[in-house]
Amino acid sequence: MRFTEPMPHNPWSQDMVIRVDDNPQHLTVLLFIRQAWGIAASADVPPLSPVPEGGASRLPAVPDRNEWEARWHRAWGRAWDWYAVQEPDPTVRPAPGYIREFSQPGRDLNPLIPPFWQAEYGWDGIDGDAYGDWQRRCSPPAHGQPRRKAADSPEPQSLPALVAAWKNGLDTVVVLPYAGFFARRITNRHLAVSAETRNDPASYTQALDSWTRPS
Repeated sequence: MRFTEPMPHNPWSQDMVIRVDDNPQHLTVLLFIRQAWGIAASADVPPLSPVPEGGASRLPAVPDRNEWEARWHRAWGRAWDWYAVQEPDPTVRPAPGYIREFSQPGRDLNPLIPPFWQAEYGWDGIDGDAYGDWQRRCSPPAHGQPRRKAADSPEPQSLPALVAAWKNGLDTVVVLPYAGFFARRITNRHLAVSAETRNDPASYTQALDSWTRPS
């Protein structure tokens, strides 16, 4: 994200680039599965907002529940570990053939492509329509509404805190459908926040301040 369009007294530094991933599908599909299948209750996951409807999703009968839970925990760990190897240059884009090659099961973490549950286990037991409906509910603005202007997006509303965080190494904000305030440093470049945190200027400023002045 770099604001180059006209804004009154635009204070956004021309060399400041912040990526905002408000639809990290490799994480949201795991959150959906956990909720829809009723597994991994012990995982450190805040309540979701909005809560997904599972539709026709069902825990597959084979293998057993314990194995699916173990698979989910492994996938959840890898999904977060990926940020440690993610390509830092947002202009680098993988070619379609590269995506197909590195989206096969059992591959090591790749800096350009996050690990997806579907690449390992397919869509068995997952209602794709229900997942898609939930994604649309999670991603502001609401379906069918015009996108907000750059000046009205959350980042300019908390700009002093964002600039300070950027100067301290932040380059990516990952937005998750969690309820209430949530802010967690993932790596020395990545900050995870809830959508509710990002959409409230005071909460977003608090989250960014926590990056600059970690406890």
